[in-house]
Amino acid sequence: MVAGIGTDNRDRQAGWVCAYTPLEILLAAGLEPVRLFGSPGGTEDADAALNPNICPYVRACLQQGLDGRAPAAMVFAGCCDGIRRLYDAWSYCCQADFTFLMDVPRASLGGSAAMYNNSVGRLASALEGYTGREITARGLRKAIGARREVDGILTGFSEAMVRGYDPPGEESLRIYTDAQELPPADFISRYSSRGWGDGVAGGRSNGKPVVITGNLLASGALLEMIGDCGGSVAALDLCSAGRFPALTPDTGEAEPYPADRNGLLSYLARAYMSRTPCPRMLESTERHAHVLKLVIDSGARGVIYVPLMFCDSFLYDLPRLKDKVDAAGIPGLVLVSDYRDDNEGQMRTRVEAFMEML
Repeated sequence: MVAGIGTDNRDRQAGWVCAYTPLEILLAAGLEPVRLFGSPGGTEDADAALNPNICPYVRACLQQGLDGRAPAAMVFAGCCDGIRRLYDAWSYCCQADFTFLMDVPRASLGGSAAMYNNSVGRLASALEGYTGREITARGLRKAIGARREVDGILTGFSEAMVRGYDPPGEESLRIYTDAQELPPADFISRYSSRGWGDGVAGGRSNGKPVVITGNLLASGALLEMIGDCGGSVAALDLCSAGRFPALTPDTGEAEPYPADRNGLLSYLARAYMSRTPCPRMLESTERHAHVLKLVIDSGARGVIYVPLMFCDSFLYDLPRLKDKVDAAGIPGLVLVSDYRDDNEGQMRTRVEAFMEML
């Protein structure tokens, strides 16, 4: 699933690394948002710039930049210390035409919401200066409409999985990856006509359904492994999968958007702060309830937690989340990931044992 961005279209792309990045603003500025998933293989060059005991996703992304396979413009949402250090290293080590660090609060109300709203406005102004193109209300409405359609497709796919649709592991991850790497028009053209029936097309396999919750997966290898070991993935609660959509799906009815540019920017800020919270946010009760709802709605028999190594936000949240799930009588398995998941043999042994226990 690692990105393979070529160098021929770098100038019209804008890279991003966190789901709290308002992609609609990048689109309205005439850029194509592309999420970085990191370079494949080792991170030797990145490890020379960043401590090896930092988030492996961060190091993989820096390696991608050092390899010259990242967009010329980069927007970093400062969601954690690792991303902030990535911004520092990128600004120093990589040949970027534009870098911007957004402030992302840990709460969604009051002064925190105002802080994020201000950060969104500063990003829009900075992009106008970089591209020489005004971000207009019309451009924002068009971008919001396109992203709502993308998010609607993803939401429909996620709901179909919960209800019983059971695609192969790699396929279930690919649709989310494409939504983060392809221009909206290309993604919509590829997936809008895909039918997942009433959500049970083909029905759930004979595998035991489990919910996956974590940060990001570098590939669908773990999901394929779960299937091989007698499991079935019922939901992907990842920031690069089920938690990625930020806007309400397009219902076909006219959306009462604000008329002016500043109103639309505030609309986007509220939408992103209202999305399903990730472990870094203070709204842990809402997040834990969301995971439990996925378990109940899908009939999952277990939860597999896949935090990235050295991710303080998830590792701090994990004991509280696991206590909630355990209290509901749902078994759990923790698989700390180095993002490359080189320890496949050890991981397979643990997944097999967990599936036998369910």
